Amino acid sequence: MTFLDTIKDEIIASPLKRPCCRRNTLFGFLAARGFLTENEKIELRLPHEGVALLSVRLIKEQLGRKAELSGCAHGGRYRTVRFESPAAESFLAALYTDDLAQLVQKHCPSCAACFLRGLFLAAGHITNPQKAYHLEFSFGDRAAFLLPFMESEFGYSPKIAKRKNETLLYFKDSSAIEDVLTVLGINDAAFLLMNCKIEKQFRNEANRRTNCEAGNITRAVNAAAKTLAVLRRMEEEDLLSSLPEELYAIATLRLSYPEASLTQLASLTTPPLTKSGVNHRLQKILELAEKKNILPDT
Repeated sequence: MTFLDTIKDEIIASPLKRPCCRRNTLFGFLAARGFLTENEKIELRLPHEGVALLSVRLIKEQLGRKAELSGCAHGGRYRTVRFESPAAESFLAALYTDDLAQLVQKHCPSCAACFLRGLFLAAGHITNPQKAYHLEFSFGDRAAFLLPFMESEFGYSPKIAKRKNETLLYFKDSSAIEDVLTVLGINDAAFLLMNCKIEKQFRNEANRRTNCEAGNITRAVNAAAKTLAVLRRMEEEDLLSSLPEELYAIATLRLSYPEASLTQLASLTTPPLTKSGVNHRLQKILELAEKKNILPDT
């Protein structure tokens, strides 16, 4: 079972107590995937077995009509639901001419959300958040009518894209997807998305910290290698003894302990120096070597 199937099964399993909410879910199906055939029947093409069965029940309950359920000529997992209903026919006709926000009959505060439920069940898709953040509605040529409803009712601002003959309204922002899932009443999925986002943030932070530490180590190793090369060249040319006493001491210490870190070197100095103190003296040696054009062996 796919992640999308799990989500849609969760919505279907959530009972809607008010008849007005169940009616708006049905009319959400019609707005997304309802068509009037040549023989004046309504046809719903639905991509999920449970959604198709739910539509049959709602058609009988809300419209008093018996629906025929069959496989879809388009192949795949689509199911076709056919029925006759003047109310459904009138709704589909008005969908292209009237303001959908006014067309949706809202008898309770949950009606608009239930209409969105119907849209999602019939034409929605969501990617598993463990892989990517993506939620979309595939509305064919109806996106222009359904987008204003989503904007005015919920304040959504989805992006628009074309895929073959479909117009998609989609969300990539995780916070926006969380909001849609919450409105749809899919709490388990919303929590899963939040957890995935937190895990990704922790993982990214850990990776950044690891990369930073690796970069620091690489820079420290390169700096130590350069310093040792200069000191060995100076030793070969008998130039170390010309250094000031405090610089000579740190130079000989570095040559004696080539693998030691700056902190370890600092603990070996007498009197003890800080790590920054050791680094400062080594840098002074490099500056003097540069002035005398003493380059490390390559």
